[in-house]
Amino acid sequence: MDDNRKKTLEELRAAIAELESEDGLSRFVEGHGLQSRRFEFAWSDGTLSLEFRLPYARVLADEEDQAEDAANVGGALRLAILLIAADAEGRLLADGEASLSVSADASGLRYAFADKDGETLDSGDDWSPLMARLAAAFPGEKGGVEIIWP
Repeated sequence: MDDNRKKTLEELRAAIAELESEDGLSRFVEGHGLQSRRFEFAWSDGTLSLEFRLPYARVLADEEDQAEDAANVGGALRLAILLIAADAEGRLLADGEASLSVSADASGLRYAFADKDGETLDSGDDWSPLMARLAAAFPGEKGGVEIIWP
């Protein structure tokens, strides 16, 4: 695994620790004001493209919405780690697939697998196929891989 991926994975893991701490997340947080803060993370290496822009730390939102925002950000961080690791190990793409793009924002979640010509092979906003792909990418992992998206 190259140094850039290792550094990015370390940053993502540190962000999870921050998110779960009393102080909350500071890495990958953009915006200002009471309601305009958001978690932003982007990654692109040719075969994998990630773009997450999710609401976070909205002071005027009720506790339930704030908890949901934090859960979504936590899910995005964990998903990014799994996708980057699977891609680095060559486990992410199937025969005929050249790239995967994944995005999440306030309007929803999306993924698309494309061939070498950029033609979409599979896409959607139902994460089940993507989660099944990730579970298959790590079949022999001790204790299995369990992916939970809020």
